[in-house]
Amino acid sequence: MRGIIRLGDRHTHGGNVISASGADFAGKPVALVGDKVSCPKPGHGINPIIEGNATWLMFNTPVAVDGCKCACGCTLISTLPTVGSGNMSLL
Repeated sequence: MRGIIRLGDRHTHGGNVISASGADFAGKPVALVGDKVSCPKPGHGINPIIEGNATWLMFNTPVAVDGCKCACGCTLISTLPTVGSGNMSLL
């Protein structure tokens, strides 16, 4: 599975994840669909994460993973290597 997105991870527009409502994983909270990113591109500002892994849930919400999109069109970049596999429901 692609790497999990956590608080502080970057995205392709040069910003980062600023909210993460999931449980901690490897010392940082996990970002879920609906959590926010900051985007430095003019007019973008604060945007929600709009994609996640539908088979990997935390608190019944998809976990954001490497390659998922945000509302501003950026792509999330994980600081973790690939993790786990298959259908997982966490918490």
